[in-house]
Amino acid sequence: MRIYLLTVFLLTLCTAPLEAAEAPPRDIRALIILGLEKNIGLRVERINIPLSAEEIKIESAAFDPEFFASTEFKEESIPLSFSSLFSQFVSTKTDLLSGQMSLRKRFESGFAAAFSLRSERTTDNNSSDDLNPRYRTALLLDLTQPLLRNFGTGVNTTQLMLSRNQRQQRSYRYFLQAQSLALQVETLGLQLAGEVEIVKLRKEAVRLAQELYAANQRRFDLGVIPVSDVQQAETDLANRELNLSLALQSQELLLEQLDRELDHSLPANFSADTIYRANAVATARVEPDLPDFTPLFMAAKEKRLDLKISGLEIENSTLQKNFFKNQQQPQLDFKLQGGLNGLSGKSRNTVAPNRFDGNWEDSFSSALDVDGYQWQVGLEFSLPLGNRSAKARFQQAALQERQASLRKRDLESVLQQELLQKQTVLQRAAEQFSIARRFRSLAEKSFQQEQRRLEEGLSDTFRIILFQNNMINAKIDQITALTQYRRAVAQMNFSRGIILEQHGITVQADAEEANLETM
Repeated sequence: MRIYLLTVFLLTLCTAPLEAAEAPPRDIRALIILGLEKNIGLRVERINIPLSAEEIKIESAAFDPEFFASTEFKEESIPLSFSSLFSQFVSTKTDLLSGQMSLRKRFESGFAAAFSLRSERTTDNNSSDDLNPRYRTALLLDLTQPLLRNFGTGVNTTQLMLSRNQRQQRSYRYFLQAQSLALQVETLGLQLAGEVEIVKLRKEAVRLAQELYAANQRRFDLGVIPVSDVQQAETDLANRELNLSLALQSQELLLEQLDRELDHSLPANFSADTIYRANAVATARVEPDLPDFTPLFMAAKEKRLDLKISGLEIENSTLQKNFFKNQQQPQLDFKLQGGLNGLSGKSRNTVAPNRFDGNWEDSFSSALDVDGYQWQVGLEFSLPLGNRSAKARFQQAALQERQASLRKRDLESVLQQELLQKQTVLQRAAEQFSIARRFRSLAEKSFQQEQRRLEEGLSDTFRIILFQNNMINAKIDQITALTQYRRAVAQMNFSRGIILEQHGITVQADAEEANLETM
């Protein structure tokens, strides 16, 4: 039923349409979108939304009208005990063919109504009845209203409301998994982008070591330096080649892990170089801009889906508690029946025909002419002695409600601690990047000075290698610090429940299934 629309999951992007599937993603946002489309785990979770929508239909079907029909044939023979002087028969024989059609419905208030048409045809050897066969038709209206147990809309729609809440919970879980996937993809993308730049630096380091080794080899051949300087340069070259191999391994593993999150949908021409543009050191701005903690915490509480799921769990427990509270009451039902009865048949007396003489359809006319009627009113009462089951279920529901409330309070406490930690990590990561940037600048200046000293013959291989390594490590540390800062931003956005919003992604859903669209 589409009146139960949720505000979760039809990915609507307020930007240009997605590129063709073959085009490689060029930034973190494109990677996240690809992950939301392709990730198998998320697609599995998405199916829970239409599954829960079908559960709502099942529960609401309890209040659908129902058509009922039955037919039966009965034959009986009953021996007679009186003298055969008064009757030529020693037993009565009766054949009865009957049928019934009903339309009945139960309402959300507990009220139930049924409209029935009953008809029967009887043939017998009872001469005291002037009609044979006889046709009897009745139009009946039966009304039942619970007065204690099962009274009220809230009680009778408990399962329906629970199924609606469960569908919303499943939608929230899907959205929460989408947020977790976005964090995972963003983290892997940032790490991969950083590792790509580190590989470039490692390759540059190898090139510098190769140049130094070649230069030392020439100087050794000229007898200017000892063989130890050549060996030292060669040793440093081997060390840098090892570091390059390790960096390449890390890059390849990160790429495989990212591709797995995207269900192996990364195109063959994908390159992480473009991703790094958003992470570029030269233009990076590291300025944490967070509100004061109290408004930050309150806004996060409104956004966090695990808290919304927990709130619905409390609501579910309250619904069950109220239901079982009602079930502790006695069953007291008010019942009312009213009807019209009609009769027709073939008269045995041909001299003075019976006024009900006629065919089967004449019994309907007789009922509508109110030749006969019936009504009854009554109360039906029942109560299990002790009623222990209902009382125990009520206590269970009350305990579950308390448990759910405590669980939500604990989640809020965890969120508060999480935000404080993420705030500290973010601030320290920004500070560390600033220090790493200054370290890189100083290391580059020191290396340039030492390079000039080497050209003037005032330095040696050991010192130039030392200053080269310091410069390379400073550049790598700056990339690592920026990556850590970007990761801290992503983790803070996830904790605040706004990670998709920060990438310009708005997620909505229809009543039945989440779909991915772009605008």
